[in-house]
This record gives sequence, structure tokens and C-alpha cells, in this order.
Amino acid sequence: MIKEIYGRLCGHLLYAHNVDVDTLVRDLRCVKLEGTLNGAGPVTIIRVFSLKAVEQKGVVVTGWEAFDQHPDLVLFEGYITGQTKSIWYGKRHKAC
Repeated sequence: MIKEIYGRLCGHLLYAHNVDVDTLVRDLRCVKLEGTLNGAGPVTIIRVFSLKAVEQKGVVVTGWEAFDQHPDLVLFEGYITGQTKSIWYGKRHKAC
């Protein structure tokens, strides 16, 4: 399921990766997958992508799996831990 970006992830993209607010609100979205981090506990793994880029490439995003076939569309990928709410995000591809 495609989700808007908010909360800790929003702040992280704005301040750590210098994503501008307009791009974040109008164009960037994410998909999420629940998992574990090295067996140490639950995490939410998140992939951030551009709605424009997905549309231009003609990709239909119904969930996480869409980006397994199109990893070039993932701008950022990372995780948020369940217990400590720590966040890690890395750039995958050139951001908008």
C-alpha cells in the first residue's frame, strides 16, 4: 500500500537528506514492510519513491514488491526500529 510520508521519516528526509518540503508533500511516497533487524527485534523497512518517476516509467505500484522489479525507482531505503524508534536511511538513487 502506498503511503504519504510523515513523522520521523519526514523530518529525517528534510534535515538529513535536504529534501525540500514541496517535493516531499507533492511527489514522494513510500511503501512499508514489517521485518526484523538481524534477529534483534522488529523494524519497519521503508522504500521512498517519486510518484512522477513511477508514472513516467509506467509502473503500477501496489506495494513493496513493485520495487523488487524496479529498484531504480527507489530514492531512499531504510528502516525504523520498533522499540527505540531509531531511524536509518540511505540514498539509493538520485533524489528529486
